[in-house]
Amino acid sequence: MEIVSYLDDSLAHLEIFEGTVPWMYLDTRGFVTVGVGELLASAAKAETLSFVDPDGEPTPQDAILDEFNRVSGLIPAKVAAFYRSPTSPVLPHAAIDTLLMNHLNFFDGQLATRFPDYAGFPDPAKLGLLDMIYNLGQVGLFQHFPHFMTAVDNENWLGAAANCHRVGPSQARNDWTRQQFLSAAAVAAPASDSNAIPASSAVAT
Repeated sequence: MEIVSYLDDSLAHLEIFEGTVPWMYLDTRGFVTVGVGELLASAAKAETLSFVDPDGEPTPQDAILDEFNRVSGLIPAKVAAFYRSPTSPVLPHAAIDTLLMNHLNFFDGQLATRFPDYAGFPDPAKLGLLDMIYNLGQVGLFQHFPHFMTAVDNENWLGAAANCHRVGPSQARNDWTRQQFLSAAAVAAPASDSNAIPASSAVAT
């Protein structure tokens, strides 16, 4: 049986929560975006990606540029389908996964730098932290969730669960993230109990 790493698990859940759009569209701020919230700051950035045409053939760079300019001129914050034309180039799912995994590896490194014991955290705790940092960014998480950060510093997963709610994400997403920290607490509890000295083994003085 294939073992799914916490990064693979995080990728799968982010694609559910964030949504996946293989063609270029405008986000709520009017920026050209693709995949799982991948911001394309310029046409040059778009041209580095492996877009394909409706027939699955590689899209020429001039066609990518034309599509970037076309989408840039549309009204922002519409549903994703609004921005798609019959000839819109799309990113294959494998390419979208690669972009998202690059972000996850970056955020995973930031978390490992911030929390010295991160490597030893239960996988559910890592999943919850990755969801939060992907959604909030490093500054948003590290600077604006002090009670949550203190709980994580102390590996107090019940405290993390009580302080991880965000304004913006859906209730279902917030509930899922909270459940990861509750699961981490359940994973950590048996390990803590195993380190305790059984009463029957105590030496009387």
